[in-house]
Parts: sequence; C-alpha cells; structure tokens
Amino acid sequence: MHIQNFESAAAVSGETDDIAALARRYGPTVFRAAWRVLGSRAASEDVQQQVFLRLIESPPRDVDSWPAYLTTIATRLAIDHLRRQRRWKLLAPLWKADEPDDSPADDAERAEASRFMRAALAQLNPRDASCFVMRHLHGLAPAAIGAALGLTENHVSVSVHRARKALESIAAKEQSR
Repeated sequence: MHIQNFESAAAVSGETDDIAALARRYGPTVFRAAWRVLGSRAASEDVQQQVFLRLIESPPRDVDSWPAYLTTIATRLAIDHLRRQRRWKLLAPLWKADEPDDSPADDAERAEASRFMRAALAQLNPRDASCFVMRHLHGLAPAAIGAALGLTENHVSVSVHRARKALESIAAKEQSR
C-alpha cells in the first residue's frame, strides 16, 4: 500500500490546509490522549501515527472540533491496543507475556494503579470507556464528547456514570481478592 507524504495529502477541511498541519497542531494532543490510556510512550506514538494515517486514508467531512475528534480516535485506538494486548497475554507463554517494568521504585504503586485502570477500561463497553476517558482523563465537557461521538449530552453523562459504576465494581472485586 502506498501512503502519501503528509505534505502532499489532500485538504481535510476549511480550518486546516492539510494533514501535516493537523499533525503539527494536534499531534501532542493525540499523543497525550493515547498515553493516558496506555501509559507507554512507544505504544502511544504508534497510536498517534495510526490516527494520522487514518486521516490520510479516509479524510472525514464536517468536523466541528478537531481536538475532540482526534482525541476520540486516539482513545478508541488505544483501547483497541489494550484489548489486543490482553488477548495476546492470554495466548502467549508467561515468560513472553511479562513486560519489563521500567518505572522507578518510588513510582511502583502509581504504575500498578495505572495498569489496573488500563486493564479495567479494556473490560468496559467501548463507548462507555471512551466517554469516561474523555471526561475524566482529558477533561472534555460532555457537550464536546457528545459532538465527537455523535451522542447527546445526556447520553454522554449516562455512559460516564455506567463506566464509573463498572470501574468501581471491578475495583471492589480486585480488593476482595
């Protein structure tokens, strides 16, 4: 498959001239969205690249908010990455599934909490997980989330509530072990 250079990609909307301008302007936002879900620089960079490759392959029409749109794509791709990783760990031998923990000793507890949260988010309904991440990790307003996902503000609030309740349930089960 031949992929065009960012500079020669077709224009996406009146707000931006091309995909390269979107990548320069919103690349850090996309990276942060993926990193908040994945907690891995390499995986977040992969997701960031996938987001802009998708724009090259099929540019969207009528995007009201590029940050919300790109954050949504990054969050969904990051959650998909977690699901693939979880499936692989179920199939791979234990010695291959263990990932080296490169976080400092004093950050071990925070790193464990992050891993738990990522694993718990991967168990949720994708829409609920996306709404929760966009609301609580990215700080987006329900209206912006709704615009990005094509949902009403009320539906976003319900999805966030469902996700929070499901995460609380998962955490309670984990603590009872």
